[in-house]
Amino acid sequence: MKHQAVIALLEQHATINEQNAVIQEREGRFDEAANSRSNAADYRAGIETLKTE
Repeated sequence: MKHQAVIALLEQHATINEQNAVIQEREGRFDEAANSRSNAADYRAGIETLKTE
């Protein structure tokens, strides 16, 4: 598969952002949590794009 290293790195970043969002919500930092979820979704979209190439 092409782009394996990049996909692995994007997976890590997506997972970290998803985990951060949970923590941020628990702490009442809802704007930051929303941003983290948006970033994670963008990373996941990038992963899907790379997988189709």
